[in-house]
Amino acid sequence: MKKFLLFYVVLLCAYCAFPQTEQWRKYCVLQYQAKAAFDNNDYSNAAQFYQQMDSVYGHIVDYADMRNFCVAAAMCSDTNSVHQTLLALAKNKCFDIRFLDLPIFSYYKKKNWWAECDSLSHIYGHKNQWYIDTLKQMQIADSVVRYAYTHADMAVRDSIRAIMVAMDSVHTLQLEQLIKEHGLPTFRNVGYEGFYSAYIIMMHVHPQLQDSLIEKLIPLMESGDVPRDKMAYLIDRSLIIKRLPQRYGCQVYRSGRSQPVEDIDHLNERREAMGLCPVDIEKLKTKIVDYD
Repeated sequence: MKKFLLFYVVLLCAYCAFPQTEQWRKYCVLQYQAKAAFDNNDYSNAAQFYQQMDSVYGHIVDYADMRNFCVAAAMCSDTNSVHQTLLALAKNKCFDIRFLDLPIFSYYKKKNWWAECDSLSHIYGHKNQWYIDTLKQMQIADSVVRYAYTHADMAVRDSIRAIMVAMDSVHTLQLEQLIKEHGLPTFRNVGYEGFYSAYIIMMHVHPQLQDSLIEKLIPLMESGDVPRDKMAYLIDRSLIIKRLPQRYGCQVYRSGRSQPVEDIDHLNERREAMGLCPVDIEKLKTKIVDYD
């Protein structure tokens, strides 16, 4: 219990630093539009939406959005945006140096400013590739088994569930050993891809390891070594396992029903502090179901 009180002290500081704003709501709408345009290869509109996100909120919050902005700008031959976003990306802890090898950047390698981006990328861009690959393999196994369980006939679900429980036990031991040998799966250590794989695994490891990792990772949010939004999901997952109200409203059933949420009227302020888009609080209140 003392550990969770410490968690909340740190998170309260984050909450105070990021008050809910109308700008954040606009940012989230633009983010949705930018992602839709980018996924449809509409790079011109995607680049414009990303520029508006930057203008509305003062910066682009998520690394993946910043990376997509850079790609969209390159596809539109927007040299200035490519330059600025590459500089920002190269200084980012989760930057992967392999990003610069994409063919779309061949033209820009002739620019005078490229040397600075390349130099920065060598400082921040080298990651533990073996660690990343191992986490990715574990994540794929996790996703395959859980997909099979979700889509299986009721007759075989118990068998698949037994496999899933055994896999989670193995992954708990494996992740614990990986961290002991190679350090925490932070952006600086394994980049964006590696952290995402570790995040999926951490959602399903044994609660004792999960709580220990949350305690160690929360202080790293301030330095940008772990993403706030994924930490919010991990924290809510841990609270749900303990049958406590979730803090950020991340745990929602496929039906749209939600587990209990603490201080729901101020939920969106807490969500913004963690880089999560706002929800319709009045609608959410009608979807809350108590623990059995």
